[in-house]
This record gives sequence, structure tokens and C-alpha cells, in this order.
Amino acid sequence: MAITRNDNPSRLRLRFQVGTTEGGEPIYKLKSYSNVKADANDEDVFQVAEALGNLQEHVLRHVIRHDSAVLISL
Repeated sequence: MAITRNDNPSRLRLRFQVGTTEGGEPIYKLKSYSNVKADANDEDVFQVAEALGNLQEHVLRHVIRHDSAVLISL
């Protein structure tokens, strides 16, 4: 059975540290961006994420990219 893959746009999530708990544990907030080109390379996506992070008040801690695709049986 042959399978074809159709990539969907990716989602970019930026995780910012917005503070700490009384116990010293970090508190995070996520900001999401949708419709990232599925064929965009990771280096370019990361550079954009860093640029967006530099515009924010809080410290960027993690860059998360979620890719998805539809698999179709031919």
C-alpha cells in the first residue's frame, strides 16, 4: 500500500518565563503563532522566534515547533 504525505502549516510556540513561584520554580507563559510554512527550515524559524522574543517584556526560554501532516492511502 502506498502512502502520500500532505504537510500542514506548522505552529510556533514561544515559552516565556514570566516569574517564579514562592518556592522558586519558574512560571511560564506560552505565545502561539500559526500558519508557519511547513517547508521553512528550522534555523529560519528559530531566528524569527528569537526576533519575536526580543520584542517581548519577558525572557524567552524555549522555542517549540509543532509540525503535522495528513497521511493518505493511495
